[in-house]
Amino acid sequence: MSEHQAGLFDRHYTHHLFLEFALGAGADMDGVRQALRDVLARAPASTPLLMAFGPGLWQKLSRSFRFPPFSLEGKAPSTQGDLLIWIQAENPSDLFDTALAASRRLREVLALQLEVQGFVYHDMRDLSGFVDGIGNPTGDKALAAAVIPEGQPGAGGSWMITQKWVHKLESLNALPVEEQEKVFGRTKADAVEFDEENMPENSHVGRTDVDHDGVPQKIWRRSVPYGTTTEHGSYFIAFTCERERFEFLLRRMYGMVDGVRDRLLDYSRPVTGSWWYAPSQEWLSAL
Repeated sequence: MSEHQAGLFDRHYTHHLFLEFALGAGADMDGVRQALRDVLARAPASTPLLMAFGPGLWQKLSRSFRFPPFSLEGKAPSTQGDLLIWIQAENPSDLFDTALAASRRLREVLALQLEVQGFVYHDMRDLSGFVDGIGNPTGDKALAAAVIPEGQPGAGGSWMITQKWVHKLESLNALPVEEQEKVFGRTKADAVEFDEENMPENSHVGRTDVDHDGVPQKIWRRSVPYGTTTEHGSYFIAFTCERERFEFLLRRMYGMVDGVRDRLLDYSRPVTGSWWYAPSQEWLSAL
């Protein structure tokens, strides 16, 4: 069986760095492949490095399947990249060392289009003060939600989405806590979801914790906060066994399914957006 990449499910790392690269016209693909091999070979086991590909670069690396660039009919920004590198570490020194080596090597053949450094905030809370990722499945259910099953194209890998969100914390924090909780659909202090009777239809949980044609639209979230005192937010990163789940959940957030818009969009906005395919460890080893 194909194995997913290391670090996908391990949430104990407190420091994160995301690098998004673009493939230039007329790129030397032999040189790109060698750079990818070098980065994978040099990454220490103590700092997991996950590698994922946008549709343009994937098409040049594999003929197994295709997928389209990120698009949500103009509702959300699309800044589709070609290569995503996600590095995790237990301390900022190890994170910097691994990221600098990877970035220097890759910038010889690709153009860096985004760099975001994230961190774990308190007890895995978003900068809003709400605990993040409490809806994640666990155990075998996490694997089923995040990893493409055997027998399907891309088995052992995962579909991914990344979006850099900029928060409007002053506007959110101006609301009473009880009203903030209605935006999210759960309590702020102890992260208890409202019951079905009290869940606002336009809350974030109300829009995203749903079924589609009888199938729970579970995804595996690994978002982390980022930022400075002047710009801050969340780098949203998530994995799924079916890319269509992302599209369905985003369409619900933007009111494209039933006209009900997620209130979270009043207090945070995405400024980037990309789909990715993160291949299995087996595929990367054969690169």
